[in-house]
This record gives sequence, structure tokens and C-alpha cells, in this order.
Amino acid sequence: MYCGTNKTAMESQRQISRTLMELISTKPYAQVTVTELCRTARISRQTFYSLFTSTENVIVYTIRSRYETHPVQSAEVPCGDTGWLCREYALYITRNRDFIRLLVNNNIIYLLHDSIFSSLVECSCFLPGGSEASRRYAADFLAGGITGVARSYALDGCHGDAVQLEQLLSRFLHGHFA
Repeated sequence: MYCGTNKTAMESQRQISRTLMELISTKPYAQVTVTELCRTARISRQTFYSLFTSTENVIVYTIRSRYETHPVQSAEVPCGDTGWLCREYALYITRNRDFIRLLVNNNIIYLLHDSIFSSLVECSCFLPGGSEASRRYAADFLAGGITGVARSYALDGCHGDAVQLEQLLSRFLHGHFA
């Protein structure tokens, strides 16, 4: 994926992203071809491949640029507190319900998992003092759980608000599954 600062290239990335989101809202992601995407976005295949490696890479770009998953740690919340994680991801899920529904409907929700995993690993307040290996295992576990809750939320018609999801995530995180 292109990560430079060329304004024309960056605008082409945004155009490709917008176009792919429009296409997969009307037809299955698996049926969208690079040729169709390029034609609809009015860019050449050469431009596409200079910016992205695949349509999946466009979805990753879209998550990073428009649907960032980094939890916001406020100064009042001590590092290591899991309540803020539950709150931030519950808000994330409810605020981005349409996008999450689009990922679920197109069987590409796993890309959200990868984004959440990366954001947790990169967060200095996530398991401070833990070994890198334990932080990665914990991040993978939590990303799987959060992604699963997001998937179920979308499949359930996006019923419930952020407070309900926060409580649900907190119960699961503390081992209460009933």
C-alpha cells in the first residue's frame, strides 16, 4: 500500500477506497474485480497497482484511513485498566455500525480483527510491563473477541447501544459468559 505524501497519489487512494465501498454496498465483494474497480473509479490498472496490491489491501487502507480502531486513552484512566478498552470498542462498534455491517455481509470482517490487533499492540497502555509475546497473545485474543462481538452485533441488526455493548464486553473480558 502506498504510504507516501504525493497529493495526487493520496487522492487516487481515497477515490479507489470510496469507489470500492460503493461497489460492495451494491454487490458482493468477491464479485468486484480490479478491472471494474479501476473503470468505476476512473483510474488505470497501473495506478491501482502502484498504490495497492489487491482489493483486500484497499479495505485495509479504508479501515486505517476512515475507520481507525485505535482506542483513545485519556489521562484520567490508568494504564492497564480494561474498562476503557470495553468503552472505546463499544463506541467504535456502534459509531461504525454501517461499515461493520458491510464487512460482515461481504465476509471480510477478519480485516477488522487485524486492525484491532495492531492497534492494541501499538498502544503503550495495553498491558504495560508485559512481555511482547504476552501482549501479542492478549491482543489477538481480545481482537478476536471484539471482532466477534462486532460481527454478532451486525448480524443481530445492530440492536443495542454503546453502554449495552460495553457491559457485554466487560462481562466477557472478566469471564462472565452467562
